[in-house]
Amino acid sequence: MASLFAGSVGGAIGVGVSYPFDTLSTKAQVSTGEGKSPLNFARSMKVIWKNEGLHGFFEGVLVTMIGQAIIKAIQFAVNEITFLWLEKYSTIQSNIIKMAIAGTLAGLLSSFVVSPVELVKIRMQTQKKLSRNKKDDDVCTSSVMFKNELDCARWMVRNEGWRALLFHGLGITIVREIPSFAFYFVAYGLLAQSALADVLGSHAAPLIFGAMAGWAMWIPTYPIDIVKTIVQVQTTEKETKHELLSSWQVAAKLYRAGGLRAFFDGLEPKLARAAVKHAVTFWVYEVSMNFLRPRYG
Repeated sequence: MASLFAGSVGGAIGVGVSYPFDTLSTKAQVSTGEGKSPLNFARSMKVIWKNEGLHGFFEGVLVTMIGQAIIKAIQFAVNEITFLWLEKYSTIQSNIIKMAIAGTLAGLLSSFVVSPVELVKIRMQTQKKLSRNKKDDDVCTSSVMFKNELDCARWMVRNEGWRALLFHGLGITIVREIPSFAFYFVAYGLLAQSALADVLGSHAAPLIFGAMAGWAMWIPTYPIDIVKTIVQVQTTEKETKHELLSSWQVAAKLYRAGGLRAFFDGLEPKLARAAVKHAVTFWVYEVSMNFLRPRYG
């Protein structure tokens, strides 16, 4: 199916070009979870560059690009198939409701791949930060340094088990993904059907609408994302002294530490990443679909 290939390519390229912003956001989120004041955008970039160099901005990028190729293939294909099925067989008249249902199902099904991929990504992005200046009352994290994504995954399987790799943080991932992709595909679908699409043209429209869809999915669900990051950065390693905090406990700890503001730490790089990633993703997707659909359907 054309949407599988187009979504796969778009997802991999989109996440690759926007990855440094994701690293900045993740590090800010983990700082908040440890009760520290996160560095601002510019200062965080300087610290990563000084301590880790260019490579520090791309920790975990390989597994994320591979994972996003699979994830976006699932999301775009499920969204398209579901919407077409609803168009043909359902009695629902509202396009918005049909787009929301299709996006919801896409988010739900892809969560089972998103969770382990992002778990490895988060462990890779935060490993150097977590290995220094760790206090006893910090969240239960690992100080192991990983050579690469495969080394990280192998360590997790050996020390935490397959269950942790596949399911640690799955629940909160589903809670984030379902509304995220309902907002995402509804926003892009409405914009693509608007008069502005004709004004912008076939190349500019996916870039601008993709960026706006990225913001539409992240702004309302970002507080869930910061909780998810802190949940997944905790290790389930048997030798650890701390008990794992649940999503509710993480949220309560964040609120006690910084109030509602704490749930939006790291939002600026996340929005920058969302604009770049989803602009590129939708542009590549639309270009690929325009090429493939006449040939393969």
